[in-house]
Amino acid sequence: MTKKSKIALIVLTVAVIIAALAMMAKNSIVNINNDMKITDYYSLSEFRFDGDFNEFYKDSYNWYKSIEKEDGVYLVTTAYYGDELFNVWKENNIYNTIPDKAFWYYTVSPSYLKQMNINLKNEELADAENGIRLYLIPDTLSEEETEKISAFLKEDALKNVDTSTIKTIFTDNKEIKTASYSPDDSYFTFPSDKGEAVTDNAPIIYVCTSANMKFYENESLIATGIDSYIKFEDEAVMKKHTENNSIEKYSLKFNKLSDIYKKAEKNKLVDKGINKLFK
Repeated sequence: MTKKSKIALIVLTVAVIIAALAMMAKNSIVNINNDMKITDYYSLSEFRFDGDFNEFYKDSYNWYKSIEKEDGVYLVTTAYYGDELFNVWKENNIYNTIPDKAFWYYTVSPSYLKQMNINLKNEELADAENGIRLYLIPDTLSEEETEKISAFLKEDALKNVDTSTIKTIFTDNKEIKTASYSPDDSYFTFPSDKGEAVTDNAPIIYVCTSANMKFYENESLIATGIDSYIKFEDEAVMKKHTENNSIEKYSLKFNKLSDIYKKAEKNKLVDKGINKLFK
């Protein structure tokens, strides 16, 4: 393994550990409302691979880039950032600016943002599609909270950005913008552990496109199960974009989220009843 490869592996390992800690530190308030109905998306559940992961990353990235604007194709994943994680960051000097208030962080495509009934301005959408890293911050935060979360998001976006093996417009230009939005709903959190909140009223949202990703997102497109990134509206859309194409050699398998949650519930990984929320 070359020195460059070792450094890249270390950076990736640190990123994975940080993400895992974030998942462990999620909100412990559970609110399963059976009146809520979530679309039962098809999510990546497994793949078969033997070879160079960088090649797999590039193939999955190019595949998603080719389908991201197609009807019924979404990208969504979430993480909870709370006091436990903030303390880890402070103790290890991970960030210069660390938020004071816990929050849910949503990574979503423009298409999933519409599913949340949050509308972007035309210029905001154009920015995201042209490689500018775009964050939406709820207007429910105070001016001081907004300034601090904005500083953190910008620092986080630029952290290790040059380690990306896949170059995007963002990794080249490193442009970042924030905008405010008015939350007016309860948004499903895709909980992945026991005791996690099922909804959040005012998440921080990263509007993710293939043009403004860095290594963390483009290498996470192959994440599986509840934490998977790519989601298809139904079986027909899933088959349309996974059969007879360049990604087929990896034997990607997609299952309904309700089935993924049933399995997780059976293994006592999540709270009972979450799978009943899917329509």
